[in-house]
Amino acid sequence: MDGKIITSSGKVNNYIHHIDLKEFGKERILSCYIAEFDDYTLILDCGSSLEVNRLLRYLKNNDIDLESVKYLITTHHHFDHNGGAWKVYEKIKKFNPDFKIIANPHTKYLLNNYETHLNRAKRTFGDFIGDMKEIENEAFLVVEPAKEFKEVESKRYVVDSFLLNGKVIDLALLKTPGHTPDHQCPFFMIDGKVDFLFLGEAAGTIYHSEKFLTMPTSMPVYFEFGPYMESLHNLKQLNAEAAGFCHFGVVCGQDNVSYILDENEQFMKEFRSKIIEYYEKRPETKYVFQKMMPHLTPRTDLVGNDHPIMKNIVLGIVYGMMMDLGYRKE
Repeated sequence: MDGKIITSSGKVNNYIHHIDLKEFGKERILSCYIAEFDDYTLILDCGSSLEVNRLLRYLKNNDIDLESVKYLITTHHHFDHNGGAWKVYEKIKKFNPDFKIIANPHTKYLLNNYETHLNRAKRTFGDFIGDMKEIENEAFLVVEPAKEFKEVESKRYVVDSFLLNGKVIDLALLKTPGHTPDHQCPFFMIDGKVDFLFLGEAAGTIYHSEKFLTMPTSMPVYFEFGPYMESLHNLKQLNAEAAGFCHFGVVCGQDNVSYILDENEQFMKEFRSKIIEYYEKRPETKYVFQKMMPHLTPRTDLVGNDHPIMKNIVLGIVYGMMMDLGYRKE
């Protein structure tokens, strides 16, 4: 299915900004988001320490004062999503001493116990990982995300509320383990209905500029297929009007969001099934990886140097699924 995927930096609706963080110095690889209200601004993921300056530059170029930034809201601990949280905190707290990083207890722990994660990441991403540093306890607002969502009970999920031209917009969080055990999805509600959902890596990635095709996020070592599929089911219940991916861009329209979630659910089943099929023929990582490449390369139009480590990522998602199947250990 072809559809509108917003891939450029700028406003998506009257309060959400999409930012291309240009990971690896390339376009269409890593997104983060800004929610701008009458009195406050929120950052949804910040990238690695290498991308933070690009985020701050976007704020400056769009006349968003750092004094207005109330929260950095994290989806999970991975270096490319919130490895730069320490840097954002150090910068913004100078302008707003009340600035907080919203994280669940598991993400907070993993952001401050990052050595093993960074060492693993360096094997896949090389020098693109940036630095991570310990973040003081006072920096965090620890929030437990909701395990499910029921529209009739929408008010009980509200973490904070904001005004936009006199209209109340509520922030909530949904627990979405699978990609990692600490993964959560922030979303915004207007009159109890989900207006914008930040999927993080809870529903795959989109590396295609025109087609609604997803790729898996089954990176080692934490990926778990069962919780991932359950999280997808819970995300569908939100009936979001628009959804942002961290890799990459925004899908608009309730029907389109529903379609892309269904597409990822179906492809994850096929992806897992194919890995089982090829592993049973020859239980070698290289063989399974080579057999899976033709199933994955048509799902992206980032070719060659457009995505300098795409093959590394494909190896990672294949290996992560093999680990979940019990075929490989860490």
